[in-house]
Amino acid sequence: MSEIERRRRFGLRPQLLLLLFVLNLVAAIAYSTMLYSIDRREIISGIDDRLMTAVHAVREIIPQGYHRRIHGPDSIPTAEFDRIQARLSRFSNRSNLVYVYSYMQFGPHIYTVATSATQREIEEGTETGFFTRYDTAPAKLYSSFRDGRVRFDEYEDSFGRFRSIYMPVRSPDGRIHVIGADIALDSLDQRLAGALRTSILVGFATFVLSMVVGSLLITRITGPLERLTSYTRNIEERSFQSNEEEMRAMQAISGSRADEVGSLAEAMSGMISRLQRYLIEIQAATAARERVEGELSAARDIQIGMVPRRFPPFPEREDIDIYALLEPAKEVGGDLYNYVMIDENRLFFVIGDVSGKGVPAALFMAMTSTLFKANALSAVSTADLMARVNVELARDNAANLFVTAFAGIIDLRDGTVAYSDAGHEAPYLLRADGSVTRLDKPEGMALGVFDDAAFDGASVRLGKGDALVLFTDGVSEATRADEAQFTVEGIVETLSMLPADRTARSIATSLADRVGAFVGAAPQFDDIAILVVRR
Repeated sequence: MSEIERRRRFGLRPQLLLLLFVLNLVAAIAYSTMLYSIDRREIISGIDDRLMTAVHAVREIIPQGYHRRIHGPDSIPTAEFDRIQARLSRFSNRSNLVYVYSYMQFGPHIYTVATSATQREIEEGTETGFFTRYDTAPAKLYSSFRDGRVRFDEYEDSFGRFRSIYMPVRSPDGRIHVIGADIALDSLDQRLAGALRTSILVGFATFVLSMVVGSLLITRITGPLERLTSYTRNIEERSFQSNEEEMRAMQAISGSRADEVGSLAEAMSGMISRLQRYLIEIQAATAARERVEGELSAARDIQIGMVPRRFPPFPEREDIDIYALLEPAKEVGGDLYNYVMIDENRLFFVIGDVSGKGVPAALFMAMTSTLFKANALSAVSTADLMARVNVELARDNAANLFVTAFAGIIDLRDGTVAYSDAGHEAPYLLRADGSVTRLDKPEGMALGVFDDAAFDGASVRLGKGDALVLFTDGVSEATRADEAQFTVEGIVETLSMLPADRTARSIATSLADRVGAFVGAAPQFDDIAILVVRR
């Protein structure tokens, strides 16, 4: 199983269910906690209200002036204390309180001056007596004596765990006595445990109900999405060929859902329909492109076949060495070269560069090459040849193309080269001793612009081993990725580094290789043509 398949195995529905589970669990816990807290506060508040009511009742049960008479252990007769204790005990039992009492503080100690007794204490005779010191008095009781504030307290001592209230009362003589009441926390714990159970049950019921409802909603959302995903994968496996049953199913989802899922199904249905049209169009375009590429490939073969490709072209002759190469930037291009023996002693050669690239330039190049070759045999001079070709190219030139060209005729008897230039790059003369010079350019504009253009001629003499290196601007203007160009200086440097035993082939291929190394991986910017004529 691939990594993508493993990753997709935990789908949207399990993720949403997991999210729903976590959210519902957190919500249930939070709700149960909140409900328990509310119940606990209400229970405690109810108990505190009972305690507050109890201390006010105790204050009424204890006779007025009772506390003013207390100054020591013998202040109150035992019989009077017992009567008050009996009344407080009856009240405490009826009110479901453990104790009600009254304390007074003498020095650092707190003493019981009135108190109830439990039924067990009464039966066992262990009731708390008058002026009994409260050795385990809680800190909040001391605080109420100090600041006179009512306090509630929960504590545990030898008598048990209680929630108590301390209500300080100031007597007319300025002394403070504290009236209190205790309720056992056993009943509180039971009530709190019941509240906790109720909260948990309510939270659990809420959790289960939320999971059931949420699962139904998630299934309603993810079910159509899973089907749409399955349909999409099926379409991919069928190479984007639609299925009528699946298309109807998607349209049914779109029609039955008024939400985003329905919109998605509608969008997918429309996308698949458009995709079918695009595939048909792409297939047609691909077929057309393949036809065009086939035709361009055939045109390239035809174009290459129009220039001489057999080297050496005159193997029986030792007085001339020629080599040429042509590399179109596209399938077909506009660069050209040609050569032909005019007679036994004279060789015509030409190199040219048509404006533009592609098929129009290739057609113009074919016509130009044919015109040069046809007129070279009868032309009086290279200037006359240029003028003839220019008139033919300028006639009905609807595409407004033009061609730069350099043409020459070499007399193989003495090496004299008569040449003319029609706006082309002047060739370099590589002497046998390795020196490199550039030919002077005679006047002449590009061919095909004006039919009455005039052209001049010039001449140069080649010694044995000398070579003319003709090229198009695809060589000098070859551009690498950083926009730097090869330039004519690169041509001169390359020619100057050639070995002494150079041939026309080695000159041309060395220059082409040097250009290729300079350009590197950058795409070819222009057609490249190189023609070397060596005596």
